[in-house]
Amino acid sequence: MKKRLWFLSLILPGILLAACAGNATLIKPLDATVPGELLYEDDFSRARNGWGVMERAGGDIGIKYGGMLFTVDLPNFMFWSITGGKYQDAQVEVDAVLVEGPMNDAFGVVCRYQDEDNFYGFIISHDGYYGIFKYLDGNMVMASEDGKLGYSEQIRQGGMVNHIQAVCEGNTLSLMVNDSTLAVVIDDSFSEGKVGLIAGSYDEPGVTVLFDNFKVVQP
Repeated sequence: MKKRLWFLSLILPGILLAACAGNATLIKPLDATVPGELLYEDDFSRARNGWGVMERAGGDIGIKYGGMLFTVDLPNFMFWSITGGKYQDAQVEVDAVLVEGPMNDAFGVVCRYQDEDNFYGFIISHDGYYGIFKYLDGNMVMASEDGKLGYSEQIRQGGMVNHIQAVCEGNTLSLMVNDSTLAVVIDDSFSEGKVGLIAGSYDEPGVTVLFDNFKVVQP
């Protein structure tokens, strides 16, 4: 049974955690063209390293426990953090695990980020759901025709690590989890932008997700 990604409409303006690109470990410039070339990486062994962090009522984001820790203490809410420079084609990779809270959560990566109202999101949940969406002029648009998330047994449920890969290449957007392709869609709304991480809750708050081994690779 699919579930609807309705909570994104409740994102409030101003929760963007814009990063200082000057501190990011940018390995190659925007015009790198060699497939498989590493463009950016962060194992979160250094504090911040260009990421936006926060501590506020309702949740926090920080560099802790050897990774980047997102806590969402509000129901139907989502936080994101952006880092680095702009990329055109990019494959964004990260490992993520549920530290505590409900498995009915959402977490993943952002690519081609323009501003808080315009970007692509690639998310999965710890109860096995996945989806690709775009946030266009402040409105969430799901890639699926019915506006709901799909389900896959390739997603490891509960407190197990999942490896997420999101590819933005030309007008093709792909989501892979644990080396299995779950979704491929065509969209040309955004041609370049920044990258980042995202996590959120549905009706049950208290979601805590740890990210590690963040990479951007030339697809």
